Amino acid sequence: MNNKTNDRGLALVAALIASYIIYLFSGFIGDVRETGYEASGKADAIVVLTGGLGRAEVGLNLLSVGTAGVMILSGVHEDADLGAIFFNKKLNENDKLRIILEKKSRSTIENAIEVRRIFEEKGFRSMVLITSGYHMKRALYIFRRVMPGDYIIMPYSVESPNFDETRWWGSTSLGLLTAEFLKFYWYAAGFGLGVYD
Repeated sequence: MNNKTNDRGLALVAALIASYIIYLFSGFIGDVRETGYEASGKADAIVVLTGGLGRAEVGLNLLSVGTAGVMILSGVHEDADLGAIFFNKKLNENDKLRIILEKKSRSTIENAIEVRRIFEEKGFRSMVLITSGYHMKRALYIFRRVMPGDYIIMPYSVESPNFDETRWWGSTSLGLLTAEFLKFYWYAAGFGLGVYD
């Protein structure tokens, strides 16, 4: 009898945990689908998190219209240069002087740490943060934890060709969402941020 009671209790706990995870995941999906952020003002710098198609080009467009005086490409491969990154664009000399290639970071938390270092060196205090829509929730969370509280972060999300917001349940999009969900709550639970937690 006790074994049956224990089994029922465990099954109930498992069902409650599963229900809570589904609840969190559905809320996460809603948040991701609503992150169509666009910068609403000028900033000291445009910060582009590399790793997604179209992000650098969007950053360059914002730079060219005067959204900020400098663009930081964070997470660039150590062997990359501006010619390789913007192979289909012709950069003028003024643009080249205003683009900073940050090559040390290999993750979102490292992006934030390295960008903070650059901001402190340059005296910057505001940014337009560019990344893919599905990545923005986690990126914003991490940057807001790493950056001083008085820094201004204006999110600007970019559509990703490998994530379909209207059919997010497709295998590729769902895989990206699941990975982002797990990574976001890993940080939200207090892991991975170290001294910034």
